[in-house]
Amino acid sequence: MNVPNRNQAFTVVELLVVIAIVAVLAAMLFPALATAKEKGRQIECLDHESQITIAAMLYADDNNGNMCGERMGTQTGPVWPAPPKPNDGRAWTWSFAILPYAPGATNGPNNLWACPTMPPTWTPADEDVNDTVITSYGIAEDTFWGDYGSTGVHSFPITSIAKPSQMILFGESCWTGPGVSARFLDWTNALMGYWHTHRGNFTFWDGHGEALRAAETVTASEGDCMWGHTIWPHSVHINAREMAGPEYR
Repeated sequence: MNVPNRNQAFTVVELLVVIAIVAVLAAMLFPALATAKEKGRQIECLDHESQITIAAMLYADDNNGNMCGERMGTQTGPVWPAPPKPNDGRAWTWSFAILPYAPGATNGPNNLWACPTMPPTWTPADEDVNDTVITSYGIAEDTFWGDYGSTGVHSFPITSIAKPSQMILFGESCWTGPGVSARFLDWTNALMGYWHTHRGNFTFWDGHGEALRAAETVTASEGDCMWGHTIWPHSVHINAREMAGPEYR
């Protein structure tokens, strides 16, 4: 006896069930894919920052073990703000100083100087000086602060760092200025790196790098703090940490 063939088409109910299952699976999978993709960008960013750190070490090696300051200039005495543009050859930043040791060009970001997640969005007109590099990375201002004259730090002996594996040298920033600081923690605008799933990349004096929550870089003990105290006492860092926004936690 022959059994009649059943209609093989999906019913509307079956089709809706399949669509619902696919939607649930996609909702579960897409966040994981986005996290994995961001992790890849964070690793690439840290590689960029590590190469810049090597360039800074090469600069120091060629300058009798001294690292340049955050800002530099040819004039004596306090110079703030920078001389009016064009100020080529009269004022420059750390990025311009180490540029011979790293690929790139003045006022023109390239892959090395830019974080793939948060690349610079500003133009040369936003920079204080002509001799600089538009970059996602800032030097630790708490150690290297200086103006465009002779005030502040302009030559820093690397041998004075007691704990090279603990002290920050570079960090991520979306500020047009050349530095990054623990003081950024309590600023109204979140300028220090947090865009890698609430973490930013930091490199240290011994050459290693880590992705950290910015608030973690200020510790209860001054001796364990990851920032220098050239311009701000540790109590100011602690206060900034306590006032830090949710991006940094």
